[in-house]
Amino acid sequence: MGIMEKVASAKKTSWVAEGLSDAEIKTTIELAKISAKIEKCRIDLEMTQKEFAEYMGVTQGMVSKWESREYNFTIRSLNEISEKLNISLGISLETKCEKNDYTIIKWDEDEALRKTKNSWFVNIGSKEAIA
Repeated sequence: MGIMEKVASAKKTSWVAEGLSDAEIKTTIELAKISAKIEKCRIDLEMTQKEFAEYMGVTQGMVSKWESREYNFTIRSLNEISEKLNISLGISLETKCEKNDYTIIKWDEDEALRKTKNSWFVNIGSKEAIA
């Protein structure tokens, strides 16, 4: 049985994440994604870790750390890696929004038209917008 068959037939469990905070789990996942991307780029370039290390200007040990999730990347190191590999780096810090974070209000067209003289309201044809 190959590794893919073993993974496909593995029983679901949560023991791996027991005792870890959500932040620790997310960190582990993000590090795995970054490591996998770096390794994929190296493989796509058909380079050994040693050749890749020379290309990147680091040691083979550093490449090994990158690929094994043993390196805590900084934004600077990620930018340097992404520039050298010609890949984009996207970092997003967004507020998590829940459905109950929003209040649904009823649109009152008559009231909106009365407020068109206010500087915060703009009438755009048949559509209104706050600007």
